[in-house]
Amino acid sequence: MKIIHKNIEFIIITGMSGAGKTQALNFFEDRGFFCIDNLPAGLLMNFLDIYDKSNGKIKKLAFVIDIRSWDFIDELYKQIRILDEHNIKHKIIFLDARNEVIVNRFNLTRRKHPVDKHETLLNNIEEERFNIEEIKKMSNFIIDTSEIKVSELFQKLDEELNYNTNLKMNITFVSFGYKYGIPLDLDMMFDVRFLPNPYYIEELKEKTGNDIIIQEYVMKHVESNNFYSKLVDLLIFLIPYFIKEGKSHFTVGIGCTGGKHRSVTFVNKLYNFFYEKNEYNINYYHRDVSK
Repeated sequence: MKIIHKNIEFIIITGMSGAGKTQALNFFEDRGFFCIDNLPAGLLMNFLDIYDKSNGKIKKLAFVIDIRSWDFIDELYKQIRILDEHNIKHKIIFLDARNEVIVNRFNLTRRKHPVDKHETLLNNIEEERFNIEEIKKMSNFIIDTSEIKVSELFQKLDEELNYNTNLKMNITFVSFGYKYGIPLDLDMMFDVRFLPNPYYIEELKEKTGNDIIIQEYVMKHVESNNFYSKLVDLLIFLIPYFIKEGKSHFTVGIGCTGGKHRSVTFVNKLYNFFYEKNEYNINYYHRDVSK
């Protein structure tokens, strides 16, 4: 194999079953990596083809490779030697946790341990730990997840690898009508049905919150402006804490009766305000405006 790929980078996530490897993979996926969970170790170098066919669009790849692959240990050694010989950038991240913590995690999920050679879960965990000890020694970073939350794991990965640079949270504002049901993917939801409704004014009834005349009507009321100001202050306060907890996507729903006037007006104003701040990736969606 003639290997000339100098710009590609491999992240290999490995370690103990139940230590949080899949959560770690989510960290890299949110940062633009091409990711695969439970990759057979022998296929690692085959993904150079992915790099070639992407015409430079894919340069960063992250894989979970662990004991679920029957050829895990020998093949991983072989693949890492090839990476070293051809100076292809790679890092090995090893996730670990104490035995009793792993036992509790498997008991909570009721999943079978991938070793499955012994009668007890603890013996299977000890067998896995013994088999992968040498891989742990050759890892670039070892993270003990026994006492940390997912958000803290992400923070540790960022501290070690600095892949969080320029990463912005994706915030989506959604308008909807309660009469058509509540969207299922909201992180927060606010009800503006207490505001004066343009629907009951004949010349405004068929217009929407995308029309200036509706926006002016909704926002001319004191309660509308007071609520909008408090809502903006609340979101400015909360969003950094959601980011700190590891959220990369945040969806805010604004609902009124039919999803055409008040909620659309508020979503448009929120979108414009946060878009102009240029601190996050801002999107909006009017679910029911055409109904």
